[in-house]
Amino acid sequence: MRQASWDEIQRMEEIFRARRDVPAPPPPRWMKVFSFFSWEEAVTLLIVLIAFLDVVQSINTADWVPEMPSLFTMAFLGLGLGLLLARLGLPELPSHLFALVVGAAGVVLNVAGQLQGSLSSRVSDLFDRIYIWGEALFTGGISNDNIPFALLVVSATYLTAYMSAWSIFRWYNAWVGLIPGGLALLTNLSYLPGQKSVPLIIYLFCAIILVARVNLLRSARDWRQQRTRYPDTISLHVLNVTVWVGIGLLAMAWILPVGHGSGLLYSAWQRATAPIAEPLSDLGRVFSAINSKKGGSVHQFGSTLPLRGEVTLGGGPLMEVTATEPGLLRAQTYDYYLREGWKVGPSVKITSGTWPALKVLQTAAEAQAQRRRPVSVQVTTTRKSNVIVSAGQPLSVSVDTRVVFGADQADIASLRPVSTLAEGDQYRVDSTVSAASEGQLRGAPTTYPSWLDPYLQLPSDLPRNIRVQAAQQTSQASNPYDRAVAIERYLRTFAIDTKIRPAPPKRDSVEYFLFDLRRGYFDYHASAMVVMLRTLGIPARLAVGYVIRPEDRVQGTSVYMVSDANSFAWPEVYFPGLGWVEFNPTPSEPLLVRSDTDAAGGDIFDPSVFLDPGALDALPGAGAAGPALDALQIDEESNTVSRIIGSVIVGLLALSVLAFAIFQYSWQRGLRGLAYPVQVWEKTLRLAKWARVRPLPQETPHEILERLRRELPEVEDIDYLGASFVRSRYGQKELSAEEQERLTAVWQRARNTLLSRFLRLK
Repeated sequence: MRQASWDEIQRMEEIFRARRDVPAPPPPRWMKVFSFFSWEEAVTLLIVLIAFLDVVQSINTADWVPEMPSLFTMAFLGLGLGLLLARLGLPELPSHLFALVVGAAGVVLNVAGQLQGSLSSRVSDLFDRIYIWGEALFTGGISNDNIPFALLVVSATYLTAYMSAWSIFRWYNAWVGLIPGGLALLTNLSYLPGQKSVPLIIYLFCAIILVARVNLLRSARDWRQQRTRYPDTISLHVLNVTVWVGIGLLAMAWILPVGHGSGLLYSAWQRATAPIAEPLSDLGRVFSAINSKKGGSVHQFGSTLPLRGEVTLGGGPLMEVTATEPGLLRAQTYDYYLREGWKVGPSVKITSGTWPALKVLQTAAEAQAQRRRPVSVQVTTTRKSNVIVSAGQPLSVSVDTRVVFGADQADIASLRPVSTLAEGDQYRVDSTVSAASEGQLRGAPTTYPSWLDPYLQLPSDLPRNIRVQAAQQTSQASNPYDRAVAIERYLRTFAIDTKIRPAPPKRDSVEYFLFDLRRGYFDYHASAMVVMLRTLGIPARLAVGYVIRPEDRVQGTSVYMVSDANSFAWPEVYFPGLGWVEFNPTPSEPLLVRSDTDAAGGDIFDPSVFLDPGALDALPGAGAAGPALDALQIDEESNTVSRIIGSVIVGLLALSVLAFAIFQYSWQRGLRGLAYPVQVWEKTLRLAKWARVRPLPQETPHEILERLRRELPEVEDIDYLGASFVRSRYGQKELSAEEQERLTAVWQRARNTLLSRFLRLK
């Protein structure tokens, strides 16, 4: 059987072109709203508006931070500009650059509108606050400023709106437009109280309709280019079917609750974002004032303790504590002060090895010399925990632990269980508290060992008026103890208020508390006392944990119920020879009782109450405590921002994986088993379509080559692609090694040219 030649194939194509059907007439005039925008696209735009504004409304009403402006302005700007640039048909790269410039200006003006002063001063203040926040981010600092978070959300709103409009009306790709908005909505809802989510139902319904409509619009565009007839009302039929399918799917989805309260959506979201959110947990220190929407403990016992604004004291029980008396339960101490709060300093370490259960952390002889008395507590957890509380300086624990300690190994900052404590777990902590009398404290030496230097640290820019106030309040005191008592008495005149605002940016939190607010809660009272004592050269640190009150005791037992409402903070002051001594400058709790006679020193440490009062061994190898403490946090409140950012990253990764999978499928689909010239031809057509050369399905190989020659004049010998395809596809003839090498060279030139055109986004 004779094979057809290339010339014969060209003549056959001419005959086919002569017999081609008459092109379909253009749509009637009533189908157009105006020449720039068809009624089909107007309906699509309406659906996009409903879907995207549904997301914006959900985030707006969440009220993450008080400084958040309305997101509708930037949403409309992004959607409008994306639609306009998509319909103008301008090159993509210049369009995107223009959109970025307009968006940046809009975001700055929108966020700066929340500040005070003239326009220029507001913009200057905004950039100044962003610079300070960035400095805190990269230097390990703390930030209570909500403006950077507001800037992040407003920017994301604009970019998401712009990309949604562009992808739908320029690329005819609904998924790129829908996934970012859906990701934002899911992230927002996962942190809100559990409820039937009407915003999610609306968004899913719009998404179902939008996917169908955009696919139809893309097909209609191709049909018009191919001059193929299609019913004028096809979109109405598709819309009708899609609406009923969407209603059916959403009716089934309605039975699934969402939000944190149900635990279903939040738990799934938590698991999905955990691999990325956990390494980013340190970001909580620069987003510390954000409302997590989930409640939780006031203190997270991580590497930082921001001095925040409003807090809520409440929540369910945390633990049941069996104790012989009320008092303070220490969970963590902090040594390094910043104007925005506290953090674990570089001198604080955490053991990499395990400290065995019931092995003492302080010798009996040392405790006895420091005039300390024993106190033991038995704790039963009612919630997951990764911290061990102690009534004073811990001596031994009934479970294996990791020890967080300062420059001296006897300087215990906190204890952490080797594995997370689950609900119902129990442990016992034997510890000691100071039994020194007021006279012994007044007579303590004033020469401090060098390892206490971290407890004298203060910022280099600490406001001078704090030092002046500390000196004035202690002018009549002649020793460290009386100075501490004088400051304690002074601070107890400051009212309790848990609904304060955090210090403004660039203001020291303690200064703001002392001279502006003059009211606050335990974190502020205790911090002010520690800072004021340090200005006087007296070593002090901040301790956080819980207070056990008499009213917390279960009647007729020695069991105390401890909840988030028991959260507390207090200063600990070091007295040489006597160790760390607690004070309480917060007026909501009574003063700590001390004897005014030295006779009280007789009731001191008794080694017989402990299993192993022997000598203290060296602590096992240790590393930096900060990252380890952040990784140990259980309560997710401090990780809100890291999980939000983690959600964005997870979404981007999912989009990347999806895009790669679609690319691989589109690139390799149907090529398995075909001859090499046929594979090259099909890949050329696919790449040409992506590069907007767009060969039409009804075009013959000869017509396609004519199009490629016009579009790619720089590709030499491009006719050989078609000739090789025809010989292999219709002539069933294999290429020789030399011919295959020639084809490969032509294909590489064509591929590179098409890829360059695609990547330049012309």
